[in-house]
Amino acid sequence: MKELSSGTTITLRGGGTCVVERELGRGGQGIVYQVNMDGKPYALKWYTQSYDRAFYDNLARNAEQGSPSNYFLWPLKITEHQQGSFGYIMDLRPSRFKEIGQFLLAKAKFKSMHESIVACLNICTAFQRLHANGYSYGDLNDGNFFIDPATGDVLICDNDNVVPDGQDVSGIIGKPGYMAPEIIEGASKPNRYSDYFSQAVILFLILLGNRPFEGAWAASCPVLTEKFERELNGFNAVFICDPDDSKNRPVRGLHNNVIRRWPLMPSLLRRFFEKAFGRDSITNPTARPMDRAWQKVMLQMMAMYVPCPICGKPTFIYIDQQATKCIECDHVFHRPVRLKIEQYEIPLVPGQEIREAMYNIDRPLTSVIGRVEPWPSDKRFSGIVNTSGTQWIATTPSGKEKVVQDKEMVPAQPGIKLRLPAATTRFEIIS
Repeated sequence: MKELSSGTTITLRGGGTCVVERELGRGGQGIVYQVNMDGKPYALKWYTQSYDRAFYDNLARNAEQGSPSNYFLWPLKITEHQQGSFGYIMDLRPSRFKEIGQFLLAKAKFKSMHESIVACLNICTAFQRLHANGYSYGDLNDGNFFIDPATGDVLICDNDNVVPDGQDVSGIIGKPGYMAPEIIEGASKPNRYSDYFSQAVILFLILLGNRPFEGAWAASCPVLTEKFERELNGFNAVFICDPDDSKNRPVRGLHNNVIRRWPLMPSLLRRFFEKAFGRDSITNPTARPMDRAWQKVMLQMMAMYVPCPICGKPTFIYIDQQATKCIECDHVFHRPVRLKIEQYEIPLVPGQEIREAMYNIDRPLTSVIGRVEPWPSDKRFSGIVNTSGTQWIATTPSGKEKVVQDKEMVPAQPGIKLRLPAATTRFEIIS
């Protein structure tokens, strides 16, 4: 296929044009150019491989229907066939976003664990909305995701592979190491269930810094042949942290990230990865954790990663244990009182934020309805400051009710229940 030169005018489907300015990068499918459209800069992905009419029509349909979420660098406009090929227009990716591979190579680093958890939550939210719209992605890998290390904001590219769930339009089945076992084995075409598996691989990479199936077993093979790769990632795959099978354990000196991080992760997260990569999920795609379940895990993780009450540095508070050892200062402290909202338990330590998403998961993370601060007259105790902009009703253990106005504080004492006008569930402080 012909490459484009600077100054080339490209005709767009449905009318309009864009003008090629410069090349931004290239990959297996094509070349990405910066173009000018209506006086503004955009990106044009121009295919250097041949694709049939079904691929083109699917791409056009996606552009017409619009993006399911602003997390995606979605096709905005499709070009007409010209210059021996075609392509599509999308927004430019801001330079603050870094590819996942840069994090794995230590060329980019998250501001803190909090931002990596936010990134994981954003990825889960993006794919929940994609799947809810009837799509599947089919080719999730580390090259699709760009993350701002300072905020956890996410952009997902290569959305020309998105198709109605279960359909095969592009013929692309994925990248080894990210593909679900049934895809590796040729037993199925990509669909939402294979997306769930690949998404879990991405989450594991971000949080643990290692591929989930590359341990001692993988290291024992000097040459990764196609046959061995199928063994490693197909129906015989063994999770690197499988609690019952030690065949593929991480190797010290090769897999130091996961060796160091896995014991520090809350048991809730470890259980979910064990389920996502366990024997049942490898052989039965419908057993895999779905997007919604992962969203809730990441929200609980955010609530557990808070300032240590002794040294003030961020640490995990393990809500299922009576005591926690700070991952920074090694001091042991007792489990603080928690605010229970449905299945969530939020440790009430100064610096904690209560998010609306805890009872309405589709609300943005920036919607904070309460903050935990030291009690003004006695810093040994804490309280929850109402930042919701509406009244709360607090009920004491004796049954007495009190109106809590915006900016007023509720003591963080076990037995107190809170009722918010916009929430269908009650909040309760537990010990």
